[in-house]
Amino acid sequence: MIASADLVLALDSGSQSSRALLFDRDGQVLGQASRAHQPMKHPEEGAVEQDVVDIRDCLFGAIRDCLAGWGGDPSRVSAASLTTQRSTMVPCDRQGRPLADAVSWLDRRTASVASEPSWLLRAGLKAMGSEALLPRLLARSVGRLWRERRPELLAQVGWIAPLEAWLVHELCGRVAMAPGGIAGVVPSSLKRRGWSSSPVYCRMLGFEPQWLPEIVEAGRRIGGFSAGAAEATGLPEGLPLVACGGDKQAETLGAGVRAKSSGVASISLGTAASVMVPWPAPLQSGQVRWVTVCSCEPGSWHLEYMVFRGMWTAAWFARTLGRDLAGPAAERGLPVEALLCEEAAEAPPGSGGLVTWPRWSPTLQDPDETGVVFGLRETHDRGHMFRSLLEGVAFDLKRGVGILERATGTRVTEARVGGGGSRSSVVVQILADVLDLPIRRPSSEELAARGAAIVAAAGGGLHPTLDAAVAAMVPEAPTVQPDPDRAAVYRRLFDEVVSIGAQQTKKLSQALARFRRSRLPGSPET
Repeated sequence: MIASADLVLALDSGSQSSRALLFDRDGQVLGQASRAHQPMKHPEEGAVEQDVVDIRDCLFGAIRDCLAGWGGDPSRVSAASLTTQRSTMVPCDRQGRPLADAVSWLDRRTASVASEPSWLLRAGLKAMGSEALLPRLLARSVGRLWRERRPELLAQVGWIAPLEAWLVHELCGRVAMAPGGIAGVVPSSLKRRGWSSSPVYCRMLGFEPQWLPEIVEAGRRIGGFSAGAAEATGLPEGLPLVACGGDKQAETLGAGVRAKSSGVASISLGTAASVMVPWPAPLQSGQVRWVTVCSCEPGSWHLEYMVFRGMWTAAWFARTLGRDLAGPAAERGLPVEALLCEEAAEAPPGSGGLVTWPRWSPTLQDPDETGVVFGLRETHDRGHMFRSLLEGVAFDLKRGVGILERATGTRVTEARVGGGGSRSSVVVQILADVLDLPIRRPSSEELAARGAAIVAAAGGGLHPTLDAAVAAMVPEAPTVQPDPDRAAVYRRLFDEVVSIGAQQTKKLSQALARFRRSRLPGSPET
């Protein structure tokens, strides 16, 4: 007797791990598994690279583990969908074989103006100056980076594939991706929801048009699992793979936030923290104060304000200032950050006058910007410092909410939160108090996988439409209300200190950058 195909498989490959989750038509998780990636590589200063073969093996291993843990018949899986970290680029030959490690979205290397082959463009970029936005944007293009530093690599390149497109190739033999996977400094056309048709624009960014993957609109079938992928994962050969897009967009859909969700923002507390507002048109910021990306459904875009290091800073704090908690945390089966949150809960709102700007990585607008801890006194302890860091991330997200409200002419009245940081009640309460907004907190932080499952359910026919899939598969989430007294403290701190201080520290950051560039022994590169 043949089992009915009544389940979908969501695949989520992030910066730290790859995950596989099995969902039924009602959004219940029947099985899940995760495998951690190998540590990121740093072959030179500013470089952050990843072994894509390891990422693929972790994804395939997670699928096998998920199916084994579930124990059911794999033929019940009607479709799968994949969401991944964005702006992580893989150089491949024309057969899709990787030629080198992937360059991570965390990579800080840049290409010099001197490497520009066109004397006219080179002269124009020099005339603008290194601090101008266009030269800094072009310098971040991986095509230009490889052209300058790895010309022998580009001579072999058949594809420059975002991670999503390469993993799709490993699953079904086609170098293809959804529009939502297009992110970063690449030759894109948001209005077309695809690549730019201008060869000049491509080459300005160091790309050749033929290197760009195929684009398959979100919700459509990209292909079927190849025989090799079926054997490696335990899934049926030919299983439909439905195009989804980037993890932040999938996370937004998984929280039930869409363009029709007026006044609702999605907040991700992941490695990079961000606030996203879905919008029915591709609005763009001339100064890149936010980025615009295609959503996981046709005819919709996301306006995204990002705190580049986000909750990564909490992990950094745990590694550097919470080492003594490693033993107690292991005994309780908790991460060190959870014990630090307990200490932070003992500190008052405003952290006793301690304010942190969590800019561990600079923005495009202010390339010399650095993180700042201000107001430190002998009365402060580690709990104050960690709370101040969490408050700093929340303040930065509050700034982003304001920027997106002004861009859209709308008011955000509710937020829904996901990502690893949403596991902490302390973090979510601080966010609610700082934003002075009710925050819906789903019971599972795996919202990106849920979003991918929704796309697979609609694209694979488990539900007739995306509307029906969202209605059936997004459960009601408890609401965390802001505390009026704490919200008042944070409102005053934001208005009188944070928003003003961010501008006043700019000159200090520039002076510090000049000091670092003097190349004193042990000084890092900005």
